[in-house]
Amino acid sequence: MARPGDTLRLGEDRLTFLTTAAQSGGAYVEVAVDYAPAVIKPPAHYHPMQTELMKVESGRVSVLLDGTLHEYGPGEEFYIPPGVVHSLWNPGPERTRIVWRTTPAYRTESVFETLWGLTNEGRLRPDGTPRLQMPLLALEFRDEYRVVTGRPFLVDMALCAALAPVSLACGYRSTYCPPQHKEEPQPA
Repeated sequence: MARPGDTLRLGEDRLTFLTTAAQSGGAYVEVAVDYAPAVIKPPAHYHPMQTELMKVESGRVSVLLDGTLHEYGPGEEFYIPPGVVHSLWNPGPERTRIVWRTTPAYRTESVFETLWGLTNEGRLRPDGTPRLQMPLLALEFRDEYRVVTGRPFLVDMALCAALAPVSLACGYRSTYCPPQHKEEPQPA
């Protein structure tokens, strides 16, 4: 479970939790994300039941929103409604800082911890897409995050359900616990 001030790192990018789901009573989660210029664009995805409100504090951000490319700069806000396919990245050359609110919170904190943590450890491809862990992640976070595959959602879920036992047998799990949240051994 994320705590205010917890920071996730992914290469040169940083995500800091500002307001957690626990603090907002589940209404939203808010993070600040500092992006280096993008080397690889993240996958197109959507959130079936959540809205995102983002404010650019510094730098610029490119947003592919429902097939249309937009660019936003300091002080500008943009809104991503539920179900709208999108991807965003820092087009460079300077760093970009965005404050990002996801409403309602659902398990967005766990999505961030899992996707950023697994990518940082090299267990996901550099573009953030998982290998054999994908069936478990897709099933676990289907209410929060869906990667666009080009197949109907129900077909993806059926494929994931069929492959999940193989993923589990290979030792994969559906969530990731960041090192700072692992239980500290108690002194004897």
